[in-house]
Amino acid sequence: MQQYVKPFDLRFDTKPQSFRISEPSHRVPISCIFLCQFDVKKGNDLVWSKTSPSSPNIPLDNLEFKSIPSGIHEKHKDVVSFVIRKQDSFEDVFYGVSCFEQNGLALSGETDQLDRSEVRMYSLGIVLDVNFRYKGVSKSKYYDWKPNQFVSAAEYIDDIQDLLLHWSQKQANITSENLNYELFETYFESNCIKPETASLSSPILRQSWQSSATFTGSPRVLQDKHPHMLESLTQWFSFLGPLIFPLWKAAIVRRRILIIVGDGVSFEKCNALVYCLSILSLFPHNISDGDHEQPLQPLYTIGITDIEALRQHVARAMSSQNDNFEISGFVACTGDAILEDRPELYDVCLRINGDDSLPHIKSSEGNTIKATPHELELYQKLVPSYLGYELSHEEVEKINQLIEPTTWSQYVIDGFYWWATAGYMKPSYHKSDEDLMTEVDLERDNIEIVLSLVGYFHGRISRLYDTLKNALESGEEDIVTVSPIFLTANSLDCFSQGDYDFLSLVCRHWFNRVLQVRSIDCKLLC
Repeated sequence: MQQYVKPFDLRFDTKPQSFRISEPSHRVPISCIFLCQFDVKKGNDLVWSKTSPSSPNIPLDNLEFKSIPSGIHEKHKDVVSFVIRKQDSFEDVFYGVSCFEQNGLALSGETDQLDRSEVRMYSLGIVLDVNFRYKGVSKSKYYDWKPNQFVSAAEYIDDIQDLLLHWSQKQANITSENLNYELFETYFESNCIKPETASLSSPILRQSWQSSATFTGSPRVLQDKHPHMLESLTQWFSFLGPLIFPLWKAAIVRRRILIIVGDGVSFEKCNALVYCLSILSLFPHNISDGDHEQPLQPLYTIGITDIEALRQHVARAMSSQNDNFEISGFVACTGDAILEDRPELYDVCLRINGDDSLPHIKSSEGNTIKATPHELELYQKLVPSYLGYELSHEEVEKINQLIEPTTWSQYVIDGFYWWATAGYMKPSYHKSDEDLMTEVDLERDNIEIVLSLVGYFHGRISRLYDTLKNALESGEEDIVTVSPIFLTANSLDCFSQGDYDFLSLVCRHWFNRVLQVRSIDCKLLC
Protein backbone atom coordinates (compact mmCIF):
# COMPACT_ATOMS: atom_id res chain seq x y z
CA MET A 1 0.00 0.00 0.00
CA GLN A 2 1.10 3.54 -0.67
CA GLN A 3 2.06 5.89 2.13
CA TYR A 4 0.91 9.48 2.37
CA VAL A 5 4.16 11.41 2.25
CA LYS A 6 3.08 14.78 3.70
CA PRO A 7 2.22 15.82 7.24
CA PHE A 8 -1.54 16.05 7.47
CA ASP A 9 -4.19 17.51 9.68
CA LEU A 10 -7.29 15.44 10.48
CA ARG A 11 -10.33 17.51 11.35
CA PHE A 12 -13.90 16.34 11.52
CA ASP A 13 -15.64 18.33 8.79
CA THR A 14 -19.22 19.56 8.64
CA LYS A 15 -20.23 16.53 6.61
CA PRO A 16 -20.48 13.27 8.59
CA GLN A 17 -17.57 10.83 8.23
CA SER A 18 -15.40 13.25 6.24
CA PHE A 19 -12.00 14.72 7.04
CA ARG A 20 -9.88 17.56 5.79
CA ILE A 21 -6.18 17.06 5.04
CA SER A 22 -3.87 20.07 5.14
CA GLU A 23 -0.16 20.81 5.55
CA PRO A 24 1.49 22.96 8.22
CA SER A 25 2.73 26.37 7.14
CA HIS A 26 6.06 25.68 8.85
CA ARG A 27 7.85 23.30 11.13
CA VAL A 28 8.28 24.20 14.76
CA PRO A 29 11.84 25.51 15.18
CA ILE A 30 14.15 23.35 17.31
CA SER A 31 14.67 24.38 20.93
CA CYS A 32 17.33 21.79 21.76
CA ILE A 33 19.43 19.15 20.04
CA PHE A 34 21.32 16.43 21.90
CA LEU A 35 23.33 13.24 21.53
CA CYS A 36 23.17 10.37 24.03
CA GLN A 37 25.39 7.30 24.17
CA PHE A 38 25.35 3.97 25.93
CA ASP A 39 28.79 3.50 27.42
CA VAL A 40 29.85 0.11 28.79
CA LYS A 41 31.36 1.86 31.84
CA LYS A 42 29.00 4.81 32.40
CA GLY A 43 25.74 3.36 31.11
CA ASN A 44 23.39 5.85 29.44
CA ASP A 45 25.12 9.20 29.10
CA LEU A 46 24.19 12.61 27.67
CA VAL A 47 27.45 13.35 25.84
CA TRP A 48 26.48 16.57 24.03
CA SER A 49 23.61 19.03 23.81
CA LYS A 50 22.89 22.53 22.62
CA THR A 51 19.95 24.67 23.64
CA SER A 52 18.69 27.84 21.98
CA PRO A 53 19.20 31.00 24.06
CA SER A 54 15.49 31.65 23.42
CA SER A 55 14.58 28.40 25.24
CA PRO A 56 16.92 28.30 28.22
CA ASN A 57 14.60 26.53 30.65
CA ILE A 58 14.32 23.07 29.10
CA PRO A 59 15.13 20.49 31.80
CA LEU A 60 17.48 17.91 30.32
CA ASP A 61 17.58 15.66 33.41
CA ASN A 62 17.25 11.96 32.52
CA LEU A 63 17.15 12.74 28.80
CA GLU A 64 19.58 9.86 28.26
CA PHE A 65 17.00 7.43 29.66
CA LYS A 66 14.17 8.84 27.54
CA SER A 67 16.16 8.55 24.31
CA ILE A 68 17.75 5.16 25.16
CA PRO A 69 14.93 3.41 27.04
CA SER A 70 15.16 -0.06 28.58
CA GLY A 71 14.90 -2.79 25.94
CA ILE A 72 15.90 -0.71 22.93
CA HIS A 73 19.26 -2.53 22.73
CA GLU A 74 17.29 -5.42 21.16
CA LYS A 75 16.86 -3.31 18.02
CA HIS A 76 19.45 -2.23 15.47
CA LYS A 77 17.55 1.02 14.85
CA ASP A 78 14.53 2.60 16.44
CA VAL A 79 12.74 5.91 16.89
CA VAL A 80 11.65 7.14 20.32
CA SER A 81 9.14 9.91 21.00
CA PHE A 82 8.88 11.49 24.44
CA VAL A 83 7.73 14.57 26.34
CA ILE A 84 9.40 16.81 28.93
CA ARG A 85 7.16 18.44 31.49
CA LYS A 86 6.95 22.18 31.93
CA GLN A 87 6.52 23.38 35.50
CA ASP A 88 5.86 19.89 36.88
CA SER A 89 2.73 19.30 34.79
CA PHE A 90 1.81 16.96 31.96
CA GLU A 91 -0.72 19.50 30.69
CA ASP A 92 2.01 21.65 29.14
CA VAL A 93 5.05 19.86 27.76
CA PHE A 94 7.94 20.01 25.35
CA TYR A 95 7.81 17.38 22.60
CA GLY A 96 10.88 15.44 21.60
CA VAL A 97 12.01 12.65 19.31
CA SER A 98 15.28 10.75 19.04
CA CYS A 99 16.69 8.22 16.59
CA PHE A 100 18.65 5.28 18.01
CA GLU A 101 21.29 3.29 16.15
CA GLN A 102 23.82 0.69 17.23
CA ASN A 103 26.37 -1.69 15.74
CA GLY A 104 26.26 -4.25 18.57
CA LEU A 105 23.85 -6.64 16.89
CA ALA A 106 25.90 -6.63 13.69
CA LEU A 107 29.14 -7.25 15.61
CA SER A 108 27.63 -10.10 17.63
CA GLY A 109 26.58 -11.81 14.41
CA GLU A 110 30.15 -11.85 13.14
CA THR A 111 31.87 -13.43 16.13
CA ASP A 112 31.18 -15.45 19.28
CA GLN A 113 33.48 -13.20 21.33
CA LEU A 114 32.23 -9.62 21.18
CA ASP A 115 34.63 -6.84 22.16
CA ARG A 116 32.31 -4.54 24.11
CA SER A 117 34.69 -1.63 23.56
CA GLU A 118 33.77 -1.69 19.87
CA VAL A 119 30.03 -1.38 20.51
CA ARG A 120 28.57 1.99 19.55
CA MET A 121 25.07 2.91 20.70
CA TYR A 122 23.95 6.46 19.97
CA SER A 123 20.69 8.35 20.06
CA LEU A 124 20.39 11.75 18.39
CA GLY A 125 17.34 13.81 19.22
CA ILE A 126 15.64 17.19 19.29
CA VAL A 127 13.20 18.97 21.60
CA LEU A 128 10.51 21.44 20.50
CA ASP A 129 8.35 24.04 22.19
CA VAL A 130 5.13 24.08 20.17
CA ASN A 131 4.01 27.27 21.92
CA PHE A 132 6.95 29.36 20.72
CA ARG A 133 4.74 31.02 18.11
CA TYR A 134 2.48 32.63 20.66
CA LYS A 135 5.32 35.05 21.39
CA GLY A 136 4.60 36.98 18.22
CA VAL A 137 4.72 34.66 15.24
CA SER A 138 1.68 34.72 12.97
CA LYS A 139 -0.71 32.00 14.08
CA SER A 140 -0.95 28.67 12.30
CA LYS A 141 -4.27 26.84 12.35
CA TYR A 142 -2.34 23.62 11.87
CA TYR A 143 -0.75 23.87 15.31
CA ASP A 144 -3.89 25.27 16.89
CA TRP A 145 -5.12 21.68 16.85
CA LYS A 146 -3.59 19.70 19.71
CA PRO A 147 -3.12 16.37 17.88
CA ASN A 148 -0.84 18.16 15.40
CA GLN A 149 1.22 19.43 18.31
CA PHE A 150 1.56 15.82 19.48
CA VAL A 151 3.47 14.89 16.28
CA SER A 152 5.33 18.17 15.72
CA ALA A 153 8.71 16.66 16.65
CA ALA A 154 8.18 13.66 14.36
CA GLU A 155 8.50 15.95 11.34
CA TYR A 156 12.26 15.96 11.99
CA ILE A 157 12.77 12.18 12.01
CA ASP A 158 14.10 11.97 8.46
CA ASP A 159 16.69 14.68 9.14
CA ILE A 160 17.81 13.18 12.45
CA GLN A 161 18.28 9.73 10.93
CA ASP A 162 20.27 11.20 8.05
CA LEU A 163 22.47 13.26 10.37
CA LEU A 164 23.16 10.33 12.71
CA LEU A 165 24.01 7.99 9.83
CA HIS A 166 26.57 10.35 8.29
CA TRP A 167 28.02 11.39 11.63
CA SER A 168 28.45 7.82 12.91
CA GLN A 169 30.19 6.77 9.70
CA LYS A 170 32.75 9.55 10.08
CA GLN A 171 33.25 8.95 13.82
CA ALA A 172 33.51 5.14 13.58
CA ASN A 173 37.21 5.01 14.45
CA ILE A 174 37.35 7.99 16.80
CA THR A 175 37.37 7.67 20.60
CA SER A 176 34.51 9.13 22.63
CA GLU A 177 36.78 11.89 23.97
CA ASN A 178 37.54 13.20 20.46
CA LEU A 179 34.08 13.12 18.85
CA ASN A 180 33.23 16.04 16.59
CA TYR A 181 29.74 17.55 16.74
CA GLU A 182 30.12 20.24 14.07
CA LEU A 183 27.56 18.58 11.76
CA PHE A 184 24.89 18.72 14.46
CA GLU A 185 25.80 22.29 15.43
CA THR A 186 25.49 23.68 11.91
CA TYR A 187 22.14 21.95 11.43
CA PHE A 188 20.90 23.28 14.75
CA GLU A 189 21.95 26.84 13.97
CA SER A 190 19.90 26.73 10.77
CA ASN A 191 16.76 25.35 12.41
CA CYS A 192 16.66 26.54 16.02
CA ILE A 193 14.59 29.23 17.69
CA LYS A 194 16.44 32.53 17.51
CA PRO A 195 15.74 35.89 19.13
CA GLU A 196 14.38 37.24 15.87
CA THR A 197 12.10 34.23 15.31
CA ALA A 198 9.21 35.87 17.14
CA SER A 199 9.06 38.64 14.54
CA LEU A 200 9.04 36.33 11.54
CA SER A 201 5.93 35.23 9.71
CA SER A 202 5.19 31.61 8.87
CA PRO A 203 6.27 31.71 5.18
CA ILE A 204 9.68 33.09 6.16
CA LEU A 205 10.09 30.38 8.77
CA ARG A 206 9.33 27.78 6.14
CA GLN A 207 11.78 29.25 3.64
CA SER A 208 14.60 29.58 6.17
CA TRP A 209 14.43 25.96 7.26
CA GLN A 210 17.33 23.79 6.07
CA SER A 211 17.02 20.02 5.65
CA SER A 212 19.81 17.66 6.65
CA ALA A 213 20.64 17.15 2.97
CA THR A 214 22.10 20.65 2.94
CA PHE A 215 24.80 19.49 5.35
CA THR A 216 25.21 15.78 4.52
CA GLY A 217 25.01 16.06 0.73
CA SER A 218 22.58 13.15 0.40
CA PRO A 219 19.21 14.40 -0.82
CA ARG A 220 16.27 12.03 -0.24
CA VAL A 221 13.49 11.34 -2.65
CA LEU A 222 9.98 12.31 -1.54
CA GLN A 223 8.81 8.70 -1.45
CA ASP A 224 11.31 7.98 1.34
CA LYS A 225 9.62 10.36 3.76
CA HIS A 226 8.97 8.86 7.16
CA PRO A 227 5.34 7.69 7.51
CA HIS A 228 2.97 9.55 9.80
CA MET A 229 2.23 7.85 13.13
CA LEU A 230 -1.42 7.42 12.23
CA GLU A 231 -0.52 5.25 9.24
CA SER A 232 0.24 2.37 11.62
CA LEU A 233 -3.43 2.17 12.65
CA THR A 234 -4.24 -0.62 10.19
CA GLN A 235 -1.34 -2.73 11.52
CA TRP A 236 -2.44 -2.22 15.12
CA PHE A 237 -6.07 -2.93 14.18
CA SER A 238 -4.93 -6.32 12.87
CA PHE A 239 -2.55 -7.08 15.74
CA LEU A 240 -4.82 -6.10 18.65
CA GLY A 241 -7.92 -7.65 17.15
CA PRO A 242 -11.09 -7.01 19.19
CA LEU A 243 -8.95 -5.64 22.06
CA ILE A 244 -8.88 -2.36 20.13
CA PHE A 245 -12.40 -1.74 21.49
CA PRO A 246 -11.72 -1.92 25.27
CA LEU A 247 -8.62 0.22 24.70
CA TRP A 248 -10.70 2.73 22.75
CA LYS A 249 -13.34 2.83 25.51
CA ALA A 250 -10.65 3.42 28.14
CA ALA A 251 -9.30 6.28 26.03
CA ILE A 252 -12.77 7.82 25.62
CA VAL A 253 -13.21 8.21 29.38
CA ARG A 254 -9.63 9.48 29.66
CA ARG A 255 -8.14 6.63 31.67
CA ARG A 256 -4.39 6.38 32.32
CA ILE A 257 -3.26 3.80 29.76
CA LEU A 258 0.18 2.21 30.11
CA ILE A 259 1.67 0.04 27.34
CA ILE A 260 4.45 -2.38 28.30
CA VAL A 261 6.89 -2.78 25.39
CA GLY A 262 8.16 -6.37 25.36
CA ASP A 263 11.61 -7.54 24.30
CA GLY A 264 12.33 -6.85 20.66
CA VAL A 265 9.18 -4.75 20.16
CA SER A 266 9.70 -1.44 18.36
CA PHE A 267 9.32 1.71 20.45
CA GLU A 268 8.46 3.60 17.27
CA LYS A 269 5.48 1.33 16.61
CA CYS A 270 4.30 1.53 20.23
CA ASN A 271 4.63 5.32 20.19
CA ALA A 272 2.47 5.28 17.07
CA LEU A 273 -0.15 3.24 18.94
CA VAL A 274 -0.06 5.86 21.71
CA TYR A 275 -0.91 8.53 19.15
CA CYS A 276 -3.54 6.40 17.40
CA LEU A 277 -5.44 5.82 20.66
CA SER A 278 -5.44 9.56 21.32
CA ILE A 279 -6.83 10.23 17.84
CA LEU A 280 -9.49 7.51 17.97
CA SER A 281 -10.84 8.93 21.24
CA LEU A 282 -11.07 12.54 20.03
CA PHE A 283 -14.31 14.43 20.46
CA PRO A 284 -15.46 14.91 16.83
CA HIS A 285 -15.79 18.49 15.64
CA ASN A 286 -19.40 17.94 14.62
CA ILE A 287 -20.40 17.86 18.30
CA SER A 288 -21.21 21.52 18.78
CA ASP A 289 -20.80 21.63 22.56
CA GLY A 290 -17.77 19.36 22.71
CA ASP A 291 -15.12 22.07 22.81
CA HIS A 292 -14.50 21.39 26.48
CA GLU A 293 -13.25 17.87 25.83
CA GLN A 294 -9.45 17.92 25.56
CA PRO A 295 -7.59 15.16 23.65
CA LEU A 296 -6.09 12.30 25.61
CA GLN A 297 -2.51 13.41 26.30
CA PRO A 298 0.19 11.13 24.84
CA LEU A 299 3.31 10.91 26.99
CA TYR A 300 4.91 8.51 24.50
CA THR A 301 7.96 6.82 26.11
CA ILE A 302 8.33 6.88 29.91
CA GLY A 303 10.46 4.91 32.36
CA ILE A 304 11.58 4.44 35.93
CA THR A 305 12.86 8.01 36.05
CA ASP A 306 9.28 9.23 35.47
CA ILE A 307 7.77 7.43 38.47
CA GLU A 308 8.02 10.46 40.74
CA ALA A 309 6.39 12.68 38.11
CA LEU A 310 3.52 10.18 37.75
CA ARG A 311 3.11 10.08 41.52
CA GLN A 312 2.92 13.87 41.60
CA HIS A 313 0.30 13.71 38.85
CA VAL A 314 -1.88 11.51 41.07
CA ALA A 315 -1.22 13.51 44.23
CA ARG A 316 -2.18 16.78 42.54
CA ALA A 317 -5.58 15.39 41.57
CA MET A 318 -6.21 13.87 45.00
CA SER A 319 -5.37 17.14 46.74
CA SER A 320 -8.16 18.99 44.91
CA GLN A 321 -11.10 20.31 46.93
CA ASN A 322 -13.55 18.33 44.80
CA ASP A 323 -14.66 15.04 46.38
CA ASN A 324 -15.35 13.63 42.90
CA PHE A 325 -11.85 14.34 41.64
CA GLU A 326 -10.58 12.69 38.47
CA ILE A 327 -6.96 11.96 37.66
CA SER A 328 -6.23 13.33 34.19
CA GLY A 329 -5.77 10.56 31.68
CA PHE A 330 -2.80 9.85 29.46
CA VAL A 331 -1.44 7.11 27.23
CA ALA A 332 2.22 6.09 27.35
CA CYS A 333 4.53 3.16 26.71
CA THR A 334 7.55 1.87 28.60
CA GLY A 335 10.25 -0.74 28.40
CA ASP A 336 10.52 -0.82 32.19
CA ALA A 337 8.21 -3.69 33.11
CA ILE A 338 8.52 -2.75 36.77
CA LEU A 339 5.98 0.03 36.16
CA GLU A 340 3.38 -2.70 35.72
CA ASP A 341 3.87 -3.43 39.43
CA ARG A 342 2.92 0.15 40.33
CA PRO A 343 -0.88 0.03 39.83
CA GLU A 344 -1.36 3.42 41.47
CA LEU A 345 0.26 4.96 38.40
CA TYR A 346 -2.17 3.63 35.76
CA ASP A 347 -5.76 2.50 35.23
CA VAL A 348 -5.30 0.14 32.27
CA CYS A 349 -2.15 -1.77 31.30
CA LEU A 350 -1.56 -3.32 27.86
CA ARG A 351 1.33 -5.75 27.49
CA ILE A 352 2.78 -6.32 24.01
CA ASN A 353 5.21 -9.22 23.80
CA GLY A 354 5.75 -9.47 20.06
CA ASP A 355 4.09 -10.69 16.86
CA ASP A 356 3.80 -14.31 18.00
CA SER A 357 2.26 -13.56 21.39
CA LEU A 358 -1.24 -12.36 22.14
CA PRO A 359 -1.59 -8.89 23.65
CA HIS A 360 -2.91 -8.78 27.19
CA ILE A 361 -4.85 -6.05 29.02
CA LYS A 362 -5.45 -5.78 32.72
CA SER A 363 -6.86 -3.18 35.09
CA SER A 364 -4.92 -1.57 37.92
CA GLU A 365 -6.80 -3.96 40.23
CA GLY A 366 -5.19 -6.88 38.39
CA ASN A 367 -8.32 -8.04 36.55
CA THR A 368 -7.90 -9.25 32.97
CA ILE A 369 -9.80 -7.11 30.47
CA LYS A 370 -11.16 -8.83 27.38
CA ALA A 371 -13.35 -7.82 24.47
CA THR A 372 -17.04 -8.72 24.54
CA PRO A 373 -18.64 -11.37 22.28
CA HIS A 374 -20.42 -8.53 20.47
CA GLU A 375 -17.08 -6.84 19.79
CA LEU A 376 -15.80 -10.08 18.29
CA GLU A 377 -18.75 -10.11 15.87
CA LEU A 378 -18.17 -6.45 15.13
CA TYR A 379 -14.48 -6.98 14.47
CA GLN A 380 -15.24 -9.86 12.10
CA LYS A 381 -17.37 -7.47 10.04
CA LEU A 382 -14.99 -4.52 10.19
CA VAL A 383 -11.96 -6.44 8.91
CA PRO A 384 -13.43 -7.23 5.47
CA SER A 385 -15.17 -3.84 5.31
CA TYR A 386 -12.02 -1.80 5.97
CA LEU A 387 -8.97 -4.03 5.54
CA GLY A 388 -10.39 -5.97 2.61
CA TYR A 389 -9.88 -9.58 3.71
CA GLU A 390 -11.71 -12.30 5.61
CA LEU A 391 -10.36 -13.67 8.88
CA SER A 392 -9.11 -17.24 8.56
CA HIS A 393 -10.28 -20.01 10.86
CA GLU A 394 -6.88 -19.97 12.59
CA GLU A 395 -7.12 -16.21 13.16
CA VAL A 396 -10.61 -16.52 14.63
CA GLU A 397 -9.43 -19.31 16.94
CA LYS A 398 -6.57 -17.12 18.09
CA ILE A 399 -8.59 -14.00 18.82
CA ASN A 400 -11.26 -16.05 20.58
CA GLN A 401 -8.78 -16.17 23.46
CA LEU A 402 -9.23 -12.40 23.79
CA ILE A 403 -13.02 -12.61 24.26
CA GLU A 404 -15.17 -12.81 27.39
CA PRO A 405 -17.23 -16.02 27.75
CA THR A 406 -20.81 -15.80 26.50
CA THR A 407 -23.17 -15.13 29.40
CA TRP A 408 -25.87 -17.60 30.37
CA SER A 409 -28.58 -15.04 29.52
CA GLN A 410 -27.30 -14.64 25.96
CA TYR A 411 -26.90 -18.39 25.60
CA VAL A 412 -30.56 -18.92 26.54
CA ILE A 413 -31.89 -16.17 24.26
CA ASP A 414 -29.76 -17.27 21.31
CA GLY A 415 -30.99 -20.84 21.81
CA PHE A 416 -34.61 -19.71 21.93
CA TYR A 417 -34.29 -17.81 18.63
CA TRP A 418 -32.56 -20.74 16.97
CA TRP A 419 -35.32 -23.10 18.13
CA ALA A 420 -38.24 -20.75 17.37
CA THR A 421 -37.08 -19.67 13.89
CA ALA A 422 -35.18 -22.80 12.80
CA GLY A 423 -32.03 -20.71 12.69
CA TYR A 424 -33.41 -18.10 10.25
CA MET A 425 -33.46 -15.18 12.67
CA LYS A 426 -31.07 -13.79 15.25
CA PRO A 427 -31.80 -11.41 18.14
CA SER A 428 -31.42 -7.70 17.40
CA TYR A 429 -28.27 -7.40 19.52
CA HIS A 430 -26.37 -9.36 16.86
CA LYS A 431 -26.89 -6.54 14.38
CA SER A 432 -23.80 -4.36 14.00
CA ASP A 433 -23.68 -0.70 13.06
CA GLU A 434 -23.58 -1.12 9.30
CA ASP A 435 -24.63 2.52 8.90
CA LEU A 436 -21.18 3.60 10.10
CA MET A 437 -19.26 1.21 7.85
CA THR A 438 -17.99 1.99 4.38
CA GLU A 439 -17.85 -0.18 1.28
CA VAL A 440 -14.45 -1.72 0.74
CA ASP A 441 -12.44 -0.43 -2.22
CA LEU A 442 -9.51 -2.66 -3.05
CA GLU A 443 -7.82 0.25 -4.84
CA ARG A 444 -7.66 2.42 -1.71
CA ASP A 445 -4.24 3.19 -0.28
CA ASN A 446 -3.39 2.85 3.38
CA ILE A 447 -4.07 6.45 4.36
CA GLU A 448 -7.60 6.28 2.94
CA ILE A 449 -8.26 3.14 4.98
CA VAL A 450 -6.88 4.86 8.07
CA LEU A 451 -9.14 7.87 7.57
CA SER A 452 -12.13 5.57 7.18
CA LEU A 453 -11.30 3.74 10.41
CA VAL A 454 -10.89 7.01 12.30
CA GLY A 455 -14.22 8.14 10.85
CA TYR A 456 -15.88 4.95 12.05
CA PHE A 457 -14.72 5.39 15.66
CA HIS A 458 -15.57 9.08 15.65
CA GLY A 459 -18.98 8.24 14.24
CA ARG A 460 -19.60 5.94 17.18
CA ILE A 461 -18.59 8.67 19.63
CA SER A 462 -20.97 11.12 17.96
CA ARG A 463 -23.86 8.67 18.08
CA LEU A 464 -23.19 7.73 21.71
CA TYR A 465 -23.01 11.39 22.69
CA ASP A 466 -26.27 12.26 20.94
CA THR A 467 -28.23 9.29 22.30
CA LEU A 468 -26.95 9.87 25.85
CA LYS A 469 -27.80 13.55 25.64
CA ASN A 470 -31.34 12.77 24.46
CA ALA A 471 -31.84 10.20 27.22
CA LEU A 472 -30.67 12.62 29.89
CA GLU A 473 -32.84 15.46 28.58
CA SER A 474 -35.94 13.25 28.66
CA GLY A 475 -35.26 11.99 32.17
CA GLU A 476 -36.58 14.03 35.08
CA GLU A 477 -34.96 12.11 37.95
CA ASP A 478 -31.43 12.66 39.20
CA ILE A 479 -30.61 9.09 38.22
CA VAL A 480 -31.53 8.19 34.64
CA THR A 481 -32.25 4.53 33.84
CA VAL A 482 -32.01 2.98 30.38
CA SER A 483 -32.74 -0.50 29.08
CA PRO A 484 -30.11 -2.92 27.74
CA ILE A 485 -31.45 -2.16 24.25
CA PHE A 486 -29.85 1.28 24.66
CA LEU A 487 -26.46 -0.46 24.63
CA THR A 488 -27.35 -2.44 21.52
CA ALA A 489 -28.27 0.80 19.71
CA ASN A 490 -24.76 2.09 20.45
CA SER A 491 -22.85 -1.07 19.41
CA LEU A 492 -22.22 -2.06 23.02
CA ASP A 493 -22.82 -5.50 24.50
CA CYS A 494 -26.13 -5.60 26.38
CA PHE A 495 -24.96 -8.66 28.35
CA SER A 496 -21.57 -7.29 29.45
CA GLN A 497 -21.22 -5.81 32.93
CA GLY A 498 -18.10 -4.09 31.64
CA ASP A 499 -20.16 -2.19 29.06
CA TYR A 500 -22.77 -1.35 31.72
CA ASP A 501 -19.98 0.21 33.79
CA PHE A 502 -18.50 1.94 30.74
CA LEU A 503 -21.83 3.56 29.85
CA SER A 504 -22.28 4.86 33.40
CA LEU A 505 -18.69 6.13 33.45
CA VAL A 506 -18.90 7.93 30.12
CA CYS A 507 -22.19 9.54 31.16
CA ARG A 508 -20.59 10.89 34.31
CA HIS A 509 -17.49 11.97 32.40
CA TRP A 510 -19.34 13.82 29.63
CA PHE A 511 -22.44 15.09 31.41
CA ASN A 512 -21.72 14.74 35.14
CA ARG A 513 -24.93 12.72 35.50
CA VAL A 514 -25.72 9.32 37.00
CA LEU A 515 -27.00 6.64 34.63
CA GLN A 516 -28.01 3.06 35.35
CA VAL A 517 -28.81 0.14 33.04
CA ARG A 518 -31.70 -2.19 33.84
CA SER A 519 -31.05 -5.90 33.96
CA ILE A 520 -31.77 -8.13 30.97
CA ASP A 521 -35.50 -8.69 30.44
CA CYS A 522 -37.75 -10.44 27.96
CA LYS A 523 -38.04 -7.39 25.72
CA LEU A 524 -34.90 -8.64 23.98
CA LEU A 525 -36.97 -11.53 22.64
CA CYS A 526 -39.27 -9.14 20.77
